[in-house]
Amino acid sequence: MNFSTWEVYCWVRSQRLQKKRNLYQQAFLVNFDITVIVYCLIFGVLLLFITADWLDRFLPLVESSQAQIQQVVWLLPAVVFLRSCSQSFFHSGLAFTTSELNMSMLPHTRSHLLWHIALIRGGMHLAGAFAAALLFGWITPFTYSFVFYLAAVFSLFFILTILIQWKLFSLSRWQKLSSVVTAFLFIAGLRYVVSALDLHAGWVGWLLGLVLLGVNIYILPRSLQGVDWGRTVEVNDARVWNIKLISHITGTSIKPPKRYGVLQTFLRSRRAKQRFNEIHQLYHRLWRHHLHHKFSYVWKTLLISAVIVVVLPAQTYWVIYISLPVAVYVYIEMAASLFADQFQEHPLLNIIPIEEKGWLSTFYRWAAGGLVILFIFFAAAVGFLKGFHLAFIIQIIALIFWSMYDLHLRLQERVNVVQQKNIQVQEVLRLCGYLFLGAGVYVSPVVLGVFLPPLIKIYLNKRPFYRSAA
Repeated sequence: MNFSTWEVYCWVRSQRLQKKRNLYQQAFLVNFDITVIVYCLIFGVLLLFITADWLDRFLPLVESSQAQIQQVVWLLPAVVFLRSCSQSFFHSGLAFTTSELNMSMLPHTRSHLLWHIALIRGGMHLAGAFAAALLFGWITPFTYSFVFYLAAVFSLFFILTILIQWKLFSLSRWQKLSSVVTAFLFIAGLRYVVSALDLHAGWVGWLLGLVLLGVNIYILPRSLQGVDWGRTVEVNDARVWNIKLISHITGTSIKPPKRYGVLQTFLRSRRAKQRFNEIHQLYHRLWRHHLHHKFSYVWKTLLISAVIVVVLPAQTYWVIYISLPVAVYVYIEMAASLFADQFQEHPLLNIIPIEEKGWLSTFYRWAAGGLVILFIFFAAAVGFLKGFHLAFIIQIIALIFWSMYDLHLRLQERVNVVQQKNIQVQEVLRLCGYLFLGAGVYVSPVVLGVFLPPLIKIYLNKRPFYRSAA
């Protein structure tokens, strides 16, 4: 270890912390009263004792919860790994700022500086995790051995993911997204293999740890290759000097320059600005523009779908029988609303001649892309919680068929509304399709029932009295 680099880095870090401490102190003294703070601290200590005494009364419930948590501890390494992959979209994990960049121009190599930054970051999280475990073990009836075990697992996998997050940050957003998807599929595959071999679920954590260790050994000699130093310094400067107390008081926030997400980057890409040679390319261009301005509705809907398809079943698996149809229904209704909203925001579209089939088919492709993300959520939930099996193939085929069919049906209904056509809507058949979809997650053959509503609709459309009534 280069001790002179260590001493210089510690001095620079201490000076930076001193400046931030002075700023916090000034803002604190201006906005808070010392007497009130003292009373709040006393009340907080008393509240801790009251909480500890209150939780002791629920000792049997806590003991049963501890046993349940021990059965799913293997999820903690997977969550820490996926967390580092997702955070690589926003920051590098290692606070290499302008100060460290200037130090690297002196006789202090960047590799030594990164090693010191990683050492401090890992040490601080290690100390914080065990301090939180000590406090949690004192307040709650959980045993100290259990909370320290959780802290050790979290700290170990956090340290193993520091270098991975650093390397992912400099990759393109598409590469990061593919890395997250690959991580999901890999962990789901591990879970399936462990379940197929009838091994303890804890083997998922052990195998994942060995893989991450091998990845770290491979990345370590290449940690400085392909690093976007300009963007790394830019983002870390904004994170280090964004003092939240002062930002909240002044209503300002130090942020790095705005960078668009994966979908918005695609919507603003060079391909989106090329000349169009046919009418469908014009329709795609209009939908790009519309979805770019309505992107908040899209990501919020996908986030809600992720919660009800992945997070809720992780607590109680049977919830997925209800949450999957709900997620598909919510997404399709959102997509249909965005489709109809284009005509409301631009009344000119109701006047100019538009090829309805081309207009519908172009939006259908955009909406189907979001459904693919929903299919990935469902596959991840099944892989994590139950493991892949032969019936899963039937379930995913039926899910894809029903989602695409119902999406096309909802979009066609919106087109009929715009054209002021009186078309009878079979809500009963739609309800039956979603019931078959939910029940098919529990009993796989039942999911084939989603093919019945389209067949019944085709049969009814052939009946003369039904066509005349419509």
